[in-house]
Amino acid sequence: MTKIMSRFVSFLRSNTFYKLILLIFVFEALWIAVSAAYPQAFDENFHFGLIKVYSHYWLPFFTSQPPHADAYGAVAHDPSYLYHYLMSFPFRFIELFTKRQIVQVVFLRVINVALFTWAIILFRKVLLRVGASTALVNLSLMLFVLIPIVPQLAAQINYDNLMIPLTALSLLLAFRIVDEVKAKKPSVMSFALMICLGLLTGLVKYAYLPILTAIVIFLFIIIWQSYRHELNKFFNNLKNSWKEQKPLYKIFIVIAVIVPIGMFLQRDGLNLVEYHSIEPDCSKILTVKQCSAYSPWEYNYKNHQKLLKEGTENHYQNILAYTVQWLYWMWYRLFFAVNGPNSHFKNYPPLPLPSFATLVLMIIGVIALLKFWRKLFTDRPRLILLFFVACFYSLVLFGQGYYTYRYTAVLENMNGRYLLPVLLMFAVVFGESIGLLFRNKQKRKIILALVALLFFLEGGGLITFIARSDPSWDVDNKTIVKVNNTARKVVKKIVITGKKRYTTSVWFLN
Repeated sequence: MTKIMSRFVSFLRSNTFYKLILLIFVFEALWIAVSAAYPQAFDENFHFGLIKVYSHYWLPFFTSQPPHADAYGAVAHDPSYLYHYLMSFPFRFIELFTKRQIVQVVFLRVINVALFTWAIILFRKVLLRVGASTALVNLSLMLFVLIPIVPQLAAQINYDNLMIPLTALSLLLAFRIVDEVKAKKPSVMSFALMICLGLLTGLVKYAYLPILTAIVIFLFIIIWQSYRHELNKFFNNLKNSWKEQKPLYKIFIVIAVIVPIGMFLQRDGLNLVEYHSIEPDCSKILTVKQCSAYSPWEYNYKNHQKLLKEGTENHYQNILAYTVQWLYWMWYRLFFAVNGPNSHFKNYPPLPLPSFATLVLMIIGVIALLKFWRKLFTDRPRLILLFFVACFYSLVLFGQGYYTYRYTAVLENMNGRYLLPVLLMFAVVFGESIGLLFRNKQKRKIILALVALLFFLEGGGLITFIARSDPSWDVDNKTIVKVNNTARKVVKKIVITGKKRYTTSVWFLN
């Protein structure tokens, strides 16, 4: 038994296991990318439509609403445009060879799979840099790629697939700055790159801005702690760093700072000045009729008008009750399955084992964190940064959802995919906390890891997509439908899937 456990731990630490993780992820994401009907549920038609809008322009700056773009909101003032603009170039390339929409879509989906694969590689570096063991990092990555929503998001056209790897890059750069500041050798190059990367990622998706804000706050705290009442020394060190740069590097630093600041001010800054919001309401820019062509805005607008008319009171407006709902749906929608347009994006409940395993790990992790937080974070600024960023982002996400709920009285903005940028940050914190909880009980810790892995393999990732789907989920291709039908038959025989529709209180509001 001891030898088996030792070999299991060695396997978790190995590069072979890490390569297997990447292989499994790429396989499951490509399978969905090739076989899923267009559009997939996570606003794929919105993102693809905007990419086509930007493909008609060489620069992403608009002075007015582009023609025929009302279905995508107030495009000229959209703070999250950089992904669509950048993706318009591979779209222009594939459009030279084919006008078939499904071929264009699959081509762009494959690029998104590559972007998310890059995110996994970068986040592994992030987690290792905080001092987590290779075994814990590899296990966390394996469980992450077996969360059903992960390959499904990676396999479609969505700006999250660019924001997530850039988030990991931001963290690696923040680690470098922390090390430099603590060594009293701040680098002007590092700060310039942080400004450049942070602002450009904010233009990929404005939801990244809370992450950037948390990083900036943390860096200010580190600078203050390192220099105390001698901040002038910090600025003198920066000046010295500037003087040490070669002329070519100085030019690069100036460009790396000025261009992103200019782009950020052109969109976000203008929005703040004119509309007092980074993402102003569409009706403040366009007419209600124009905005109604944008279905998410129309949905919220109609619900708000209904709320004003009827004066609807809902007990979930109590923030504690809303919190319970928010936590439930975030967990549920990390593991659920969602069909495409052929069934109006019908939802199906998670498979029991991976979703249950996550719930158990979360509960144990929270208990362990509350018990060992002092020991866990002592002299570990990088781990503190990860946890601070994850918590800050989650609180802003929660607040935004609650604000929308009070506006519409409808439970929305509760998609588990919104947590993916910070999920691995929480995973390493909870994982290390659990390690401290079982520090004198190595066998129990190894058994827990093994059981968690087995539970995730029993229905996680692509398997959820296959188990819950039917031919209506597939692209209109006989070969793909045949392959997926065969896979469905195999999965039903070897995977515990549970019922496709639950009526028990466990899956309430299902």
